[in-house]
Amino acid sequence: MFWPAFEERDGAVLLAGTRVTSPPEKFENLAAFERFFGHTHLFDEFRHAIPLIHDPEWDSDRPDAAHPEFAAAWELAKRIGQMWLAKLGQDFPNRVFRVYVTKLDDPIIHFHSVRAGERPWISDTEAAEAVARDELAVYVSRRPPYVPAS
Repeated sequence: MFWPAFEERDGAVLLAGTRVTSPPEKFENLAAFERFFGHTHLFDEFRHAIPLIHDPEWDSDRPDAAHPEFAAAWELAKRIGQMWLAKLGQDFPNRVFRVYVTKLDDPIIHFHSVRAGERPWISDTEAAEAVARDELAVYVSRRPPYVPAS
């Protein structure tokens, strides 16, 4: 979870061992495919005592975001997002990645490669308001260093 193994399959970077249930062709682009299969719900990984509250907008129950354990989970998820970005950069130094951490009904860590001609899942402009409200974190790796042609 904190320093996961990643693997490349058919040009896509995924968490190692990910069970892929739909081919990349079913998605808008390879970035969308990676993001869909390259995410983890934090509350699926850890036990917690956060009470559920009913969300009338979604007509469903979700963990209470005002609970102190939720706040701790949110901070942990953001730290894990930074760790994933570092690990992706280490494993794939010639690629650029975007890692997103969403708060919604539970903290979720997502990632995808950045490719020319592919729209990112959430652009910096689209993310700005949610980032300002501390409901979203977006981490982007730096461009790979320039390597002159040999």
